[in-house]
Amino acid sequence: MKWGVRIASWLSSLILMILQPVFLYLNRVQPPKLPPTKNSLLQLSATELAKKIRLRQISSEAVVAAYIERIKEVNPFINAVVDERYEDALREARDCDKMLESGQVTIDKITGTQPLFGVPFTVKESCGLKGLSQTGCTRVRRGIKAAEDSLIVASMKRAGAIPLCVTNTPELCSGFESTNLVYGTTVNPYDGRYSAGGSSGGEGALIGAGASLIGIGSDLAGSIRIPSLFNGIFGHKPTPGIIPIKGHFPISNNPKFQTYLVVGPMARFAEDLHLAVKVMSADCKQNLRLDEPIDIAKLNVFYMVDAGRTFGITPTNKDTRNAIFKAVQYFEKLGANVIKAEMAEMSESCEVGIGSLFATTEMPPILMPSTTKDNVNSALELLKSLVGQSEYSKSAIFMSIFKDLNGCVFPSDGPIYLKKLEDLRIKLLKQLGDDGVFLYPTFTRGAPLLGQSVFHISAGMYCLLCNLLGFPSTQVPMGLDAKGLPIGFQVFAAPHQDRLCLGVARELEKAFGGWTPPTKS
Repeated sequence: MKWGVRIASWLSSLILMILQPVFLYLNRVQPPKLPPTKNSLLQLSATELAKKIRLRQISSEAVVAAYIERIKEVNPFINAVVDERYEDALREARDCDKMLESGQVTIDKITGTQPLFGVPFTVKESCGLKGLSQTGCTRVRRGIKAAEDSLIVASMKRAGAIPLCVTNTPELCSGFESTNLVYGTTVNPYDGRYSAGGSSGGEGALIGAGASLIGIGSDLAGSIRIPSLFNGIFGHKPTPGIIPIKGHFPISNNPKFQTYLVVGPMARFAEDLHLAVKVMSADCKQNLRLDEPIDIAKLNVFYMVDAGRTFGITPTNKDTRNAIFKAVQYFEKLGANVIKAEMAEMSESCEVGIGSLFATTEMPPILMPSTTKDNVNSALELLKSLVGQSEYSKSAIFMSIFKDLNGCVFPSDGPIYLKKLEDLRIKLLKQLGDDGVFLYPTFTRGAPLLGQSVFHISAGMYCLLCNLLGFPSTQVPMGLDAKGLPIGFQVFAAPHQDRLCLGVARELEKAFGGWTPPTKS
């Protein structure tokens, strides 16, 4: 074991502990709570709404209008939306209603080919939606609009869904907190003093606030799953390659990077997550068997409540561990083969993950240079930021310095970590097979206070592992903690076994309730 990243993690935890009284003092007053939802349409899943629209029991226009109204109601509290197309969306919804009324489309046709006909959805700013902002939330690209739809957006449109807006991210998707100098900071809908996560934090907050049904996110090291955890919703990181990433910004031409980065859905309801994966992976050549029933009693359910208690690794909190234990007990009652995994290798996943990531990829720049300079000096930008003169956010500068330091891992150790990663992959593939799932933390805890995410260096290892291994993973909400903040964990499986993750998510939603609204109606 090498000590660089462990020492960095330990130091960051120590600094956080010292600063904790300051954070608590600055956040001693709770901001106003979100207004509760009043429109009954906002309580239904996208799957239910699509069926009612097809049967002309409700109109697409009414649904789209209800979500636009809800977005306008909550966005002043959470600051999630960065650009919108509300008038175009309402026009498209009216067109859907007219086509149904005139018989131009039939129920049978759209049930099979456009299962989201007339249903609204929202999009992370990094996933191009033609005509709307795609700046990467960095000042040097301010004003840039997407020239065309990303392929994942196009797949949703082909399924009949109607895009409403694009949402906030960290600068160039570089962190677990959605803050930047272009659009500001997105906050948690359950308590505005806490982080909405990143990099799909705008999507997470908007969906968690009950202002969206299905969102498009992207994930390199937990960027779908961590904001899904913090905002109390479902999020799926798919098997690489089943959903195309073309149209995402930032991007790298490195093939390995393009297997680590995935795009996928976020949703309030597990059935919508399943439907969205079907829609988004429609062009996948692999038979994913997404509609094949899952017999929970025949599953092998492995679990770990943390990666191990060793120096420099922040332990998972009690709520996270208890959420996994509750799921374990539930699956035991259903007759599943539940196995407590004994894998000492997981305790090294922080340095193995970071070392492997930096050893094999040409990472996109975190501090994007303007047209007048070839590169950006991270240390100089840090000094400039202290006096308010930098073009870059402090969070992005910190992440850039971490990248410049190669994640506090010696580059020469890269091959060692890649070998350890491959050994772990082989071991997990053998265990999981085509009938196994693994219950594992998404993060060490629920949402931290704003500004604290940068100190949780080792917490990212839980999600990064699945990106590097190429495993699908679903974040599952499991209720709220004593502070009223969401808790949960991820479920991962072997490549192309996305259906197992999604099926387990649906089962756990049935047992434990899934998404809990931030405020009661």
